[in-house]
Amino acid sequence: MFIKGRFTRIKDISERRRLPRLGKIKLGLKVISSKTGREYPRETEYFIVPPEVAKVYGERPTSLEVMFPINDPEVVFPQAYKWYGGQRGLKCIGDQEVALRFREETQSMEEIPCPCEHKDIECQKRGHLMVILPRVNMGGVYQIDVGSLHSMIDVNSGIEYVQSLVGRFAMVPLRLCRMPKETHFGGQKQIHYTLQLFLDADVDMINALRQDTSRVLLSTRNLVLPPPEDIADENVVIVEDEEEMEKGSESQAKDSEKGSVNESKAVEIETDSKKENQTEGEEPKITKQQIEAIKRLAEKAGIKGNFSFLTEISYDMAARIISSMQKKDFNPDSFRKEFGI
Repeated sequence: MFIKGRFTRIKDISERRRLPRLGKIKLGLKVISSKTGREYPRETEYFIVPPEVAKVYGERPTSLEVMFPINDPEVVFPQAYKWYGGQRGLKCIGDQEVALRFREETQSMEEIPCPCEHKDIECQKRGHLMVILPRVNMGGVYQIDVGSLHSMIDVNSGIEYVQSLVGRFAMVPLRLCRMPKETHFGGQKQIHYTLQLFLDADVDMINALRQDTSRVLLSTRNLVLPPPEDIADENVVIVEDEEEMEKGSESQAKDSEKGSVNESKAVEIETDSKKENQTEGEEPKITKQQIEAIKRLAEKAGIKGNFSFLTEISYDMAARIISSMQKKDFNPDSFRKEFGI
């Protein structure tokens, strides 16, 4: 016999609660080159925030009070190598072991080894940090796109340290700051502004947070976050340095066999790309990774000669050269003629 009102919930669906994305916070902005009149990205030492955040923290905050809504680091800060292309959007995503690449022929994602020759050129490391700003709005999350090696390590470290102290990191009051970090590129010292998490708590506060852990984990267990807005953002700034992270000899040998470009970079992704030692008003120049990529592609095409001219071209020109050399109809003779090789 049918009982009216008996079926009012769907298992594994009706109990789920999704928080909305309230906006995005950026780490850089676009400026116009005084020489070419073209736009190019530049890192800032402060957060670029929406109007409602600026009302609380001012127009150029360097520190934000944040909380994580759930206790899953892979959800609040997913990270991967990503390559965006054309109208398709995300073209490839990987973890330096395995990747999923979109194939036009089959219109599906195909598993391939990772990394490949596109690493650190078209394909960049990217993380999406999802945080609540309790002083602004507790009703949703703000997304911060991150591409810096150092920012990823420092934020991951902060999350894990809080977890070890409190037994959770969800709903723990933290500070997210832009911190100056000295890096080196081309023999020149540079200052860049990476992300770090801070817990301002004494022993008494730590103990109080611990006592509330069971309640918080229970009350947030059904919360779901919106998927990261995963597009090729034109407002992405790439900041590079030559500070190499420690790698085991086995890892280095493996990367060498794959022919990957392993110069370590600190990348702040919030606007598109930038050469470290450029001055105000200059268009970004070619990067070391681009030079190595062009030389590697030239070697595959049987092109030999003097490539010193590469150091004088722009980032955008280098990107166009790389794209041309990767096409099936690439003509080595035309390349030699154009650049006098």
